[in-house]
Amino acid sequence: MSRRACAAASLAAVALVLVGGCASTEPGAGVPGEPDVRTLDTGRFPTARPSQSTRLDDIGYARLEAARLAGAVLSPHEVDATYSNGISAQVHTDVQSLTRYLAEPVIPVLLNHGFLVGFSTGSADEKRTQQAPDGSTLRAGLTVTVLRFPDAAAAKAAAVELDAIDLGLSPENAPATLPKYPDSRAHWRPGVPSLGSTTPHGSYVISMLAEARTPDLNRLIESTQKYLDAEVVELDKFTPTPVGKFSTLRQDPDGLLARVIHDQRVVPAPDGQGEVVLSLRGYLNYLQDQTGRYPVLQRAGVDQIAVTPDAFGFRTRDDAAATTFVRESAELGNAVDRRAVDPPDDVPGAQCVQDYLAFKEGQFRCFVSYRRYVALVIGPRLWETQQRAAAQFALLANSQR
Repeated sequence: MSRRACAAASLAAVALVLVGGCASTEPGAGVPGEPDVRTLDTGRFPTARPSQSTRLDDIGYARLEAARLAGAVLSPHEVDATYSNGISAQVHTDVQSLTRYLAEPVIPVLLNHGFLVGFSTGSADEKRTQQAPDGSTLRAGLTVTVLRFPDAAAAKAAAVELDAIDLGLSPENAPATLPKYPDSRAHWRPGVPSLGSTTPHGSYVISMLAEARTPDLNRLIESTQKYLDAEVVELDKFTPTPVGKFSTLRQDPDGLLARVIHDQRVVPAPDGQGEVVLSLRGYLNYLQDQTGRYPVLQRAGVDQIAVTPDAFGFRTRDDAAATTFVRESAELGNAVDRRAVDPPDDVPGAQCVQDYLAFKEGQFRCFVSYRRYVALVIGPRLWETQQRAAAQFALLANSQR
């Protein structure tokens, strides 16, 4: 097979605790049961809402549409709970980014048929696996790429050509069929436990790589069709932004991104990795520990997640859900891989953790919340992360007034 799952694009997923209270007539001043946020040690970090541009360039708007599409693409974990580890997630607004998932010779096909945006996700039963001598991966899982085209005719034609090119890349590849999806094209290399498939559905093409631990073609077909059964339903429910109307999209429609701390006091344009607001389903695709973290998010009723490089915002169901979310999130993961550290002074309910497995730039995590809104800030130094967390709490409180 020419397709390969890319390395996991892991995002930390957690949140924090609530502080009740009523509105204040003086910004930054506390009300009964709340601290005066003006007295917090916030260092050099801002406590006021960042400014936001009302206009983006074409790439920025395309990234917003791709982020919307992410909410209509199921993590394979939702279809098969044994695929518990996220291994891949990426938005696509240009054909070059797709070469991490599709063979490079298909680029002309994508261009010729008017590729618009896409999203890739993947989950497997193992985080890391060794490669077998035949090049296959010793794990079971699915990697999925959903491509959007201008119309159904373009998608159907593209699907045929995409599979034909991929099939022809190796003389050992052999065609296969998906009985429930007669318009699908599929192929595998006999003896290698993986199956590639390309399925047109409306204006979309669903490209998949199914992996198993043994070269059982029937099992590979079964896992592929099981995913398709669920995914086509989600795509049918999704309302894509019409071609030529991407500029009607808003980067922060409900103001959640502006509640997340931005050290430069400005919300940048979407960069393909962050500065967007995702749905819960869209966010799930980016999680590595999907078995552990997804239930915590679900129980809290999280429906929106604002993603930035070093801070995250979550909108939970209500204040009580936020409290539970903080407690459960702070305890996620193996206890030997983390330790509780001091939270920022005078920030009610704040919790901080040192994660021994995280990259140095993000080994400290502090969780704060205000009413139904929760946030996570990460950083390389505890004192600095504490100050940012205090500023983040103040920003959440000030945003309510």
